[in-house]
Amino acid sequence: MVTKDPATPSDASLLAPTVDGTVYRWRFGEASFTVDAGLGARITEFCVGAENILTSADVNPINFGSTCWTSPQSQWGWPPPPELDREPYEVVGTPPELEFRSRPAAALGMVIAKRFRVDPERETFSVAYTFENLSQTPRTLAPWEISRHPVGGLTFFPKGDGVEGRSTLRSLDAEGAVWFDYDAGAITAHQKLFAHGAEGWAAHLDIARGMLLIKTFPAIAAAEQAPGEAQLEVYADPEHTYVELEQQGPYRTLEPGEKMDWTVVWRLRRLPAAIAAKAGNRDLLALVRAMI
Repeated sequence: MVTKDPATPSDASLLAPTVDGTVYRWRFGEASFTVDAGLGARITEFCVGAENILTSADVNPINFGSTCWTSPQSQWGWPPPPELDREPYEVVGTPPELEFRSRPAAALGMVIAKRFRVDPERETFSVAYTFENLSQTPRTLAPWEISRHPVGGLTFFPKGDGVEGRSTLRSLDAEGAVWFDYDAGAITAHQKLFAHGAEGWAAHLDIARGMLLIKTFPAIAAAEQAPGEAQLEVYADPEHTYVELEQQGPYRTLEPGEKMDWTVVWRLRRLPAAIAAKAGNRDLLALVRAMI
């Protein structure tokens, strides 16, 4: 199965990264993003100027930046398979056509490959993930991208079937969207929101710095969610150091040797001064919809 986002750039728009050891950095306009091939091809920075919307290892030495796993978590427990999450990825090809490829996860027989693309005209970057079953048996899974952000922000997305009752993070249902407005006083343990969204996007606003991150991805039906998981998940840690914005793709069975593609497009913008950084603000929803 191949799924493409309409904002995925054409080959003509590809930009080559600069390379420093295992670190690859792409720059376009005021923005830049950085991938560390030596650390699971993890996205460690997505910046406007010098300001990074992602957390660093200084905040949490394990859970930082943006990574990709297979869902559901019940298939591997914790920690995530190291081959997919944090061990070095092989880099194949020549710039700008590069592919970052994991070793097979011992417990799953799965390989994740990542291809990063920049569209300078739209000022976006995309991550095209490929999940390949190298085991001898069928594997059923969903793609799962996780990004970690500083606390104190506002996370929101259009409501599909909405928030599940097992969620332990408090959220607001307003203007046809789900809003998680970070409140440290309400977070006393490992807490999470599980929800099904609509329209194929989710956003995170760093209120203190006025930075708006928008991710777009293929929309899925509620019936396509992985068991025990959700299309959209938000996690807050009890130490009040970071939050996670997580989205998942369709739950599919891959036969031995079969592959599944899944693409996520990222945008990072400054929030206009005229738009209030407030949960339930319809102008904020309209701004995001206009951008995508």
